[in-house]
Amino acid sequence: MIRSTSFLLCALLLTMFQVALGQVNLKNVDLAWDHYDRYREPIIQNRFLKHSDLVSLIKKHATSGLLISKEIGQSVNGRSINHLMLGTGKTKVLLWSQMHGDESTATMALFDLFNFFHADDEHNDLRKLILGSLELHIVPMLNPDGAQQWKRRNDLEIDINRDARMLVTPEGRALMSLAKKIQPVIGFNLHDQSTLYAAGRNDNTATLSFLAPAYDYPKSMNEVRKRATQLILTMNEALQTKVPGKIAKYDDAFDPRCFGDTFQGMGISTILIESGGFYADPEKQYIRKLNFYALLNAFVSIAEKTYVNQNLADYEKIPENSRSLFDVLIKNVSISKEGIQFRTNLGIVRSQIKSPDYGSMSYNGRIEELGDVELTHGYDEIEASSLTLIPGNIKLMRKSEWEALSPLQELELIRAGYLFVKWTDGTSPSGPLKARLLNLTNRETNTIQTASIGQQAQFLLSRDGKPVYAVLNGYVLDLTKDVTDVPNVFGY
Repeated sequence: MIRSTSFLLCALLLTMFQVALGQVNLKNVDLAWDHYDRYREPIIQNRFLKHSDLVSLIKKHATSGLLISKEIGQSVNGRSINHLMLGTGKTKVLLWSQMHGDESTATMALFDLFNFFHADDEHNDLRKLILGSLELHIVPMLNPDGAQQWKRRNDLEIDINRDARMLVTPEGRALMSLAKKIQPVIGFNLHDQSTLYAAGRNDNTATLSFLAPAYDYPKSMNEVRKRATQLILTMNEALQTKVPGKIAKYDDAFDPRCFGDTFQGMGISTILIESGGFYADPEKQYIRKLNFYALLNAFVSIAEKTYVNQNLADYEKIPENSRSLFDVLIKNVSISKEGIQFRTNLGIVRSQIKSPDYGSMSYNGRIEELGDVELTHGYDEIEASSLTLIPGNIKLMRKSEWEALSPLQELELIRAGYLFVKWTDGTSPSGPLKARLLNLTNRETNTIQTASIGQQAQFLLSRDGKPVYAVLNGYVLDLTKDVTDVPNVFGY
């Protein structure tokens, strides 16, 4: 009896020690968050990184001895698919990013993590724990052809993440072959989603969303899927301290075409991470930092197996993704259509326009909804119950006069009711215009006279006949302030 009691006491003390140690290491992850700017890869300034950028960064880390790089295949257009290995631990973890070419947020974070692992500072114990416990296998850009043209699919026009069964794509075959060869315990499937998802039916953006994919149609829960779910709960717990209320989960309907569902069925505890939206973060640089933080927390939890303490029932408490956001929501505005004056709501969405070199983005704001918008929200919202939508006027001027306008002079013209300039001595260009506030037009009259579905969002909101807000290409300017910057307007 004494020996039994002593054994239980020792086990209890060991558990308490392990919990305390785990708490210390998670606090160290928080310190790494505080020191993130040390590790942020400076070469990657926006989300439009290309295969050539990736290759040079891989070479840097391979030359330093941090990791081993091997080519495991080539894309349709012959670009290398690289497999990076680091760590000497027993637990194999596979991470793959950018199987959709225009989803690069996690790719950026992976290179920040490489810089973290290469550094020599007060976080050395954390590095030793992770790299001594885990063997990390990383495919940082599975779809380099898609990344080159900033598109979702590969150059066969196949969605690689729907190719787990047929394996038509060389990229899909490379990933499947690698997974079968190394047989990881855990996999991270790293993606981006639309910025217009909310975490539930509220105004919280779904900044990061998770899924422990089902491996069969009944959505059964075995030990493999349970492990993935518990790791999600670990990351969610940490992320709630940084973006409270902005974490969601995906619908877990089984899709046998998808790699996550397939790998789960193969015995790899697979976690989908989707990077969504965050206010005033169009290049997803803050979400990049959140990926860095979430993965570090996951690595520590895997190394120490602290995820086993998570209660599966808590997974149901994470709100589901809901496509219920607009970029701009204007509520209760008075508009006139077909001779009828009425108050309604306008939901505006900004679609993306790729630059010719696929290295930057312009935007096209259009009205997507007109009417009752119950249970929807906007990144920017205007309560317009005292406002009326009015069209913008066209200002006639010479090209040289337009070129000489300062931003503040443009703003003054908008306050006077103008949204468009027509050159009197030439034809103006069409398409996106950067570093301007006034749109250009070659038309004699403004064709945007009211609000219509699908129409570009270019109008004024007035009170007692005086413009209070300008909506320029789906961006809102408060005309009581000297704000003189929007990403782009348009030439017509």
